[in-house]
Amino acid sequence: MKYRVRYLITARHDREAIKSHLKEFSTTAALRLFEKIKRKMEYVKINPYIYEVYERRPQFRRMVVEDYLVFYHVNNVEKIIEVHRILHGMMDIQKQVDNE
Repeated sequence: MKYRVRYLITARHDREAIKSHLKEFSTTAALRLFEKIKRKMEYVKINPYIYEVYERRPQFRRMVVEDYLVFYHVNNVEKIIEVHRILHGMMDIQKQVDNE
């Protein structure tokens, strides 16, 4: 069964911050990044357990897209992939995700 994807408010805020930051360098960089995330999420809809478990918060899985990490939770009851965070790999990931 194919899952649906839902971006939580924290992930939507992350997307906006990333868009603003990347626009400083290239108007198409953000579009390319989010297209890659979208393509990978299409695969996750079919194979939700494909990416590794985030060891510090086992309820999350971690997907790498370029320099970014996408943290998501598989909700089997509602058949939804809940995207919690989209973070640059150089950030203090532990602090950002542990506060989730």
